[in-house]
Parts: sequence; C-alpha cells; structure tokens
Amino acid sequence: MMRYLFTALAMWAVSATAQAHAFIQPYKLPMPYWMYIYGAVAALLLSFVVLALFMGRSSVQAASEKWFGDAVVLSFARRIRLKLLLQITTVLLLVLSIVSGFIGNQDSSRNINMTLFWVMFTLGFSYFVALFGNWYAMLNPWQSLVRWGSALLPILETGRWRYPRRWAYWPAVILYMGFIWIELLGSTRPFSLSLWLLIYSVINVVGVLCWGRRDWFQYGEFFAVFMRLLALCSPIHYDPDAAGKKRWGLRWPFAGLLSASRVELSLTVFILFMLSSTAFDGLRETKQWFAWFWYDPYGWIEALIDQKPVYAYAQLRPWYIGYETVVLLLSPFLYLGLFALFLWLGQRLTKSVLTLPQLLSTFALSLVPIAVVYHATHYYTLLLTQGVKIRGLFSDPFGWGWDLFGTFYAMRMPIIPDMGKVWNSQVFLILAGHVASVAVAHMLALRVFPQARSASWSQLPMLLLMMAFTASGLWILAQPLQGR
Repeated sequence: MMRYLFTALAMWAVSATAQAHAFIQPYKLPMPYWMYIYGAVAALLLSFVVLALFMGRSSVQAASEKWFGDAVVLSFARRIRLKLLLQITTVLLLVLSIVSGFIGNQDSSRNINMTLFWVMFTLGFSYFVALFGNWYAMLNPWQSLVRWGSALLPILETGRWRYPRRWAYWPAVILYMGFIWIELLGSTRPFSLSLWLLIYSVINVVGVLCWGRRDWFQYGEFFAVFMRLLALCSPIHYDPDAAGKKRWGLRWPFAGLLSASRVELSLTVFILFMLSSTAFDGLRETKQWFAWFWYDPYGWIEALIDQKPVYAYAQLRPWYIGYETVVLLLSPFLYLGLFALFLWLGQRLTKSVLTLPQLLSTFALSLVPIAVVYHATHYYTLLLTQGVKIRGLFSDPFGWGWDLFGTFYAMRMPIIPDMGKVWNSQVFLILAGHVASVAVAHMLALRVFPQARSASWSQLPMLLLMMAFTASGLWILAQPLQGR
C-alpha cells in the first residue's frame, strides 16, 4: 500500500510544475482538435496563395514604411526628467526583487520577487515591448547602473579589451539557455531567484569591465537581445530625426523584421531557442512526455534497474532532470537542422545561387512572429492568474503581513479565464503568428530572388515547415485540455 502511495506522490511531484501553465481542470473541446489543425493549416495555405498572387515588390516597400512620421515630441528637459525617473524606478524594482528574496517570506505566493520578475517583467514587459517598442533599451536597470557608474569608472564605457567579433551573440545564447533552464528546471524559490539575479548582475558588471558597455549590451546581455527582437514586431517605434530628437511613428506590425539587416548564425540560434524552448515547455507538460520516461513503454530503463522507473522516483529524478536538460539545450540545434533542410529544399527547387548560410541569414527573422505567439499562447494566462496580485504584493513585498498602501487585499484572488475563450484565443494567435511569418518570409524572398515567381517557389518548402509548426503547436496546446 505504501509503495503505491509513494508512487502517486512521486507522479504528483513530477507534474506539479507543469500545472503552472496548464488548465486547472479538463476542458472538452467543441470539436476534435484535429479539425482545428486542419482548419489552421488550410488557412495558412490560403494565405500563402494570396501572398503569391497579389504581393509584389511595391507591396514590400509599402509595408516597410511608417504610417506617419511624427507625433508629440517632448521637450528635451521634460524628456530627460521622465527618462531618469523611469530608470530610477526600474533600478529600485531590481533591488527590491533581490532584497525581498533574501530577507522576505519564502512562500512564493507571498514574496513579491517571484511575481514581479517572472510574471510582470519576463511576461508582461515582454508583451509591452512587442506592442509598444523597445523601451527596455532605455529602462534596462543593469545598463542604467553601468552608465551612472561610468562617471566614476570610465573603464565601464570602454572595457579592458576589444570585444571579439567572432563571438557575435554566443554569450547571449549561453546566458539565455541558462535562464530558461532556471525557469523550467531550476525549481526557483524567492531566495534562489534573488541569488540568480545577483549572479546575473555580477556577470553584467564583469562583461562591461572586460568589453565595455556598448558591446556587452549589444551582444552579451541576453534580455537586451531578446527585447530588441520583440521590438521588431511592434507597430509603434521611435527614431531620431536629423536634430537627434526622438519622434514616434507607426508602421505595419512585424515591418521592423523587414528593415533589419541579415543576422549571424548565433542570433539565428537565439531566435530558434526562443521558439524551441517554449515548445519544449509545452511538450514536457503532456502525458506523452511523462509516460516516455516514467512508464518506460519500451522497457529500456527497466532492463537497467530491474523495476519500473516510476517506482524508483527518488533515484531517477536527477537523471530525469539531466534528460530534460539535454533535450532543452539541443532543441534549438534540432530546429536549426529542420530550418536549414527546408531552406535547402527551396534552394534546390529554384536553383538559386544563394548559399545555405546566406539563406539562413536572410530568413531567420521570419521565425520571430512564431516565437512571439508561442510565448504568448503558453504564458499569457499567468498575467490573469498571478499578475493581478502585484498590487496587493506591493503593500506587503516581503510577506510580513504589512499593508503599506492599503491594497493588501486588492486583487488577491486570481482571474480564472473561461477555458473555451482561452483555447480560441490560442488558436487565433498561433494562426496569426504563422501567417505573419509566411508573409515576412515571402517579403524577404521578394528582396533576394530576381523574380517574383522564383520567390514564391522558394517558399513552398517553408510553407510545409510552417504547417508542421502550426499542427504541432496546436497539438501541444490541446494536450492539457484532455486532462491527465
């Protein structure tokens, strides 16, 4: 009896983290999810046909232009005051996140740093940047601290050595992988989160001391790289005019992906990891993923330990974490192989003189819309279930029973969204992201291929890849709806 009780507890422990992004109870889809998949794939195919027939080079140029140039331009003094106030605020929020984890209550729901960092910053602020432009470039707390410190230590601006260009964005890729591992597999608590934030702050200071502020925040600080990619999707942006003043403008959504230059291989891997890490997080929540290891359908693990893996949970748990770690770290390179394969097929189909590295560099940014919508569909409900609590947490940031602003009881209960509406919104976002990706890829193809016909032919293999991404994305999202 105790053996079966322990087994049940072990299974619950393994799946507890996954429940954070899953539905609270099973939800029956109004139609089989394969019908959603067929419908989404058909809509994707139709959008490709429309683009191939009606989009030309003039359409690409029009899509790259802003809707209008100027909006209200603040005076210099007013802008500086507002900018400084916002920068001080973000630095204080970083300090609060670190301090609260060290000295506050270790209950994740009562300490502000878990909600403030994981939900409000990594989710809420990321979506804000994707809609309203790269405000992170101005509000980056680590860059603000370095900029202020450079008045006392000029070496923070120049660095000790010249940044090796062959490194490109690999430091950011490595740090991003570490961040996702901590998020998905690190079992963070308030104290450990504060420790990781402190370590990351030290890494940024060391990076700046070695290679200077400009190069480090261009290539090494992964949040800066991540936010710049998201901002390329934003319909709102700002550019300096001839006098150096900032002016606001509007452009078509995702048009920033057309104005960006070709990307390096390291940045391509970064983009692919944005996509693959989210897909991995969704996949590891499915019962199929759980059963593959713990139920050992082929008996491979049982042959080694002479018992079912689920009965040896305590001994195999570290191996399971190692197994997931390997899959997570290899995932962007698996996606890179698939991406390169379908680009190669397009190259062979059109007999293009462009090399495979040139095609990878040209079309890498077309995957950003998919990465954005994957991220949103998997995590946006956390803003409703946990993000709404931030107002009350500011009244009691350390979980000590304070009520500083009289909002302790405000929004303490999560907003539980209607599951049917969540699913429909996920289907819409997945489809919209893939259609946007097909459109961006087609526009980029019109730029690099000599004829519109060859540009369309080159994208046929990519269309198949997008269909596969759409089908797999919807399948992963549908699994928690079936219950465990």
